[in-house]
Amino acid sequence: MEGPDSWPTTCMGVKRPRIKPALRQVLRSERTLQIGLHPRRAAMLHNTEPRFMRLVRALDGTRDVRQILALAQADGLTATETISLLHMLIRRGVIDDAAAQPVPLRPLGLAERDRLQPDLDALSLDPASTDCGFGAFARRRAAYVRVYGAGRIGAQVVALLAAAGIGHLCVSDPVTALAADVVPGGLGWSEVGGTRQDGAAAVARRIAPGVNVWTGEHAASLDDRARPPDLAVLCPTEPLDHLLVAELMDAGVPHLLVTGFEGFGSVGPLVLPGRTACLYCIELIRRDRDPTWPLFTARLGGIPAGDRALDTVLATQVAATAASHALARIDGTGEVVTNGTLDLLPDWGWRRRSWSQHPRCDCCVQNDFE
Repeated sequence: MEGPDSWPTTCMGVKRPRIKPALRQVLRSERTLQIGLHPRRAAMLHNTEPRFMRLVRALDGTRDVRQILALAQADGLTATETISLLHMLIRRGVIDDAAAQPVPLRPLGLAERDRLQPDLDALSLDPASTDCGFGAFARRRAAYVRVYGAGRIGAQVVALLAAAGIGHLCVSDPVTALAADVVPGGLGWSEVGGTRQDGAAAVARRIAPGVNVWTGEHAASLDDRARPPDLAVLCPTEPLDHLLVAELMDAGVPHLLVTGFEGFGSVGPLVLPGRTACLYCIELIRRDRDPTWPLFTARLGGIPAGDRALDTVLATQVAATAASHALARIDGTGEVVTNGTLDLLPDWGWRRRSWSQHPRCDCCVQNDFE
């Protein structure tokens, strides 16, 4: 491999290696280089010769692999040494391929691309990816999410998902928007008097002009865009519609429940039909623990009962947490709230509760969605 004619044109699939631009490089000593700042992200190069340091500094995406090998050879490094260093950096997750094409950005205007750059930087930090975050962003642009409920929490979820790059959003909440629905990240004063769903759609378009967003009044069924949604987010402002939940289960649509009332917030469970505990499983578990539960919920009109004493800060924190879990589902990076809920307590601490499938629930009798 020492002769230029035998040099590879790629290294572990990477054509034009560069240190991920979102990672800061800090020289801690003459022979120690730190790439990345957070302790759980950083890669440390210890006892590194100056010529290796110079090679790392040269990984700016302007050179292909053979040009890097030639530069390193001129500085006294063998091709084997250079390739070994590149392998180590790629395995540590600090390398991007500058040759990656920004295909999902092409339909967007320049201003929207600039607005999305911090999101792309964050997506690029996936240690398993070298595509500058374009693969994950393409999944977001292709994703279809439905949000049911556009009150203090739901409207913010819509805005956050649109701002984060979700390409297709349907909002369903025909209730008239009131002054009490106005929060900084959701419906504004200009939306008061119209429907919540129209207001949330307008907010999404303002922050993300490239989003394809429509409202429930234009949606005949779950497959109103020729395919079912990839995810439904339930943000009920009134007692939860269990007919809707049954429809989501029958269609195999993953759905995330998000609630806030009386100073408490809750995100989850994320239900994967036929695979994880569903909302009726939780209902049955509560009935097992409390014989009076059915009477209690009947007198309330259903559980969760909807927004009650939901202050601005709590609504915002719950919405942000819900949006992050929705994005994790779309990105494929984790599903923390399957078989569980995250509860935000009045002292601003989080508590995770675990749930399991109930043996008497139909959802675990047959799984048609594997």
